[in-house]
Amino acid sequence: YIFLFIGDGMGYAQVAATEAYRAALENDSSPEALNFSEFPSQGIMTTHAGTRFITGSAASGTALATGHKTSINTISMDPDRSVKYKTIAEKAKSHKMKVGIITSVSIDHATPATFYAHEPLRHNYYSIGKQLTESNFDYFAGGGFKLPKGRSGDKPDLIEITKSNGFEYVDSKKSFRKLDKNSGRVMAVNPRLDDGAMPYAMDMTRKDITLADFTQKGIELLDNDNGFFMMVEGGKIDWSAHGNDAAGVIHGVMAFADAVE
Repeated sequence: YIFLFIGDGMGYAQVAATEAYRAALENDSSPEALNFSEFPSQGIMTTHAGTRFITGSAASGTALATGHKTSINTISMDPDRSVKYKTIAEKAKSHKMKVGIITSVSIDHATPATFYAHEPLRHNYYSIGKQLTESNFDYFAGGGFKLPKGRSGDKPDLIEITKSNGFEYVDSKKSFRKLDKNSGRVMAVNPRLDDGAMPYAMDMTRKDITLADFTQKGIELLDNDNGFFMMVEGGKIDWSAHGNDAAGVIHGVMAFADAVE
């Protein structure tokens, strides 16, 4: 099995701030290391996009999903948006592995989209969502569709298309808990969504399903003799950083570490 955990917008500054916060809670003078900070191997990589020094989620997600740098706002296609790149998730599926895609933002947002979709522009949410419904992946979880009926609200409902294409769609904690290895292909979303995204980690209540919960359920559903590939994104770390919300960043990183655990 393969896990790919992505802390969107999570650089060392966000990790260090979280470890310092954890230390402060314990009145400790040294940082309280997060679980992934203690992995035996660590590395660094270039992050520039194919067409810009400062990358964006679509270009960086494409690089992680396909091994190719591309232009800003492009989803798993070449910089000219004429060639589709095969993703690691698609390659895993071709090797008969099961595949799961989990995120705390909307499931059609740039990072998760780069693993199952091929689209010239990241903001084509309906087209990206349509590609999800047509995919042969096994488990989508966390956030839901940002624009399930398109920008004008008059297109066929992607939720209904998802169901008709063989996915079990669940959006309650009770239904989520009942999912098991016999459930088939599943799309599971948090009961409470804002613009398709899960709440910020610091705002979640016992009624919500955490990123760690979705990850744990994914392991249960995807486990099989051929193995699985699972991508898990802590997407709201980035959103908090864009909003200069240090507390949101820290709680987002801790929720991400819980999923790694």
